[in-house]
Amino acid sequence: MRPMVGEESDTSTLAAPIVSDEARLEQLGYKQDLRRRLHFWHVIGLAMANISPTLAVLLLTAGVFAIGGTFAIGANLILGVVVVLIALCLAELGAMYPITGGMYSLVRQVLPAPLVWITKFNFVIQGVIIPASIALGLAQYFKALFPVVTVPDQVIAVISVAIAVAIALVTVELGAWVTGVMVVVEVGVLLIITGAAFLHPHQDLINVTFHPVVLDGNSLKVATVAIMLATLAPAFNVINGYDITLAFSEELIGGAKALAKAVVLGSVLAAVFIIVPLVGGVIAAPNLADFFKAPSPVVYSVQQSLGSGAGVLINIGVCVALFNAMLCLFMYFARVLYATGRDGGWGGWIDRQLATLNRFKAPGVGVIVLAVPTLVLIFASAENWLIIFAGTVIAAVYLCIGLAALWSRIANKTEVRPYRMILWPLPPIIVVLFTGFALVTQEGQFILGEVVLIAVALIFWAASTYVFKADPGLSKPRA
Repeated sequence: MRPMVGEESDTSTLAAPIVSDEARLEQLGYKQDLRRRLHFWHVIGLAMANISPTLAVLLLTAGVFAIGGTFAIGANLILGVVVVLIALCLAELGAMYPITGGMYSLVRQVLPAPLVWITKFNFVIQGVIIPASIALGLAQYFKALFPVVTVPDQVIAVISVAIAVAIALVTVELGAWVTGVMVVVEVGVLLIITGAAFLHPHQDLINVTFHPVVLDGNSLKVATVAIMLATLAPAFNVINGYDITLAFSEELIGGAKALAKAVVLGSVLAAVFIIVPLVGGVIAAPNLADFFKAPSPVVYSVQQSLGSGAGVLINIGVCVALFNAMLCLFMYFARVLYATGRDGGWGGWIDRQLATLNRFKAPGVGVIVLAVPTLVLIFASAENWLIIFAGTVIAAVYLCIGLAALWSRIANKTEVRPYRMILWPLPPIIVVLFTGFALVTQEGQFILGEVVLIAVALIFWAASTYVFKADPGLSKPRA
């Protein structure tokens, strides 16, 4: 096979024999316990459900609009490019190490143990923060759809979590089919949003994009450079979720190249299906001040354009999208926890429990472990704070992925690479610089939260390494 443009020739990689998926797992020190039952389009469907463009546009953008105003457009256009570069890094690493566990497993194979623990904590906490914020958002839309329901938001959120957990505990095919059907509903909602924008434009696209404004009290002011910079990290939680394909790598039929293709395709679809309706929502807003004040700004635009009837359809679509995304997240991060237990990262009894599969060959303990703190956060935290902090921890994980993609080529020159990213080393360099910049320019409270999380991760690493002697393989990267 001829190297891609911009790549160096690597004769050892080109001559490497092709091995089966199961054999590759054995080479990496694992055995095939999860069943390979998912085809390429199953995984793409799961990725689209996890990306949840409807969720991203109608709920997750609220925090970004609150911080950056109309610079939310610019921030997501920038991120649309960055996420494809991140996906190239993930595709190469994922094809090399097709191990369930998502980005945690990739970092574990390449980087030193302290960075592995930092990645693990930043990654796993997303499986609690994001479902909690989704459940609270679902409750709001459900009550808007059914005004006769007067129970507290937390009650509806808890019920939705319980249903998602029940599905996540059974066969992976059922989850794939459920999410696939719901994605069709999401696409319909996005068509309504985009159609409303083009049928009833009120804002000039060029003006709102290149002359961004933000709400200051009851009036608009020009978005400063500081405001723009502070918008980047929260926006990471908007175009996100395409990496879920990696969590099903041990259940995917088709091998490493299919996995790499799924990651890249998922990132492109995420960028397109999120950015277009997001921009449409802004240009359809009759009044930007009212737009920013609305709990769900894009829903405000669509209702103003097409009337309350469209709002009902959107609320139905959003409820479906929110539940869909929550279900995918429980399925995803349960597999991440399964991988951490199988790697022996926590010690003794905890590892054995996390690495156990139930009778449906699903990581049931991981699902329950995620559900409990999710329920706590539903009652303990503010939705917008959760959304913005989730963007911070996501940026931290992507930073480690960029470092891993760089170091992998340097330290493992003879490693088999079924997929090789184009334009190396530009993608990982840009990812590292951009994510690092996004992190250091984040608001102080979220930087402090990230520092605390890193400190806790390093304490656990030290205790695991020097006290409990758990996971000796983490003392240095696997080859």
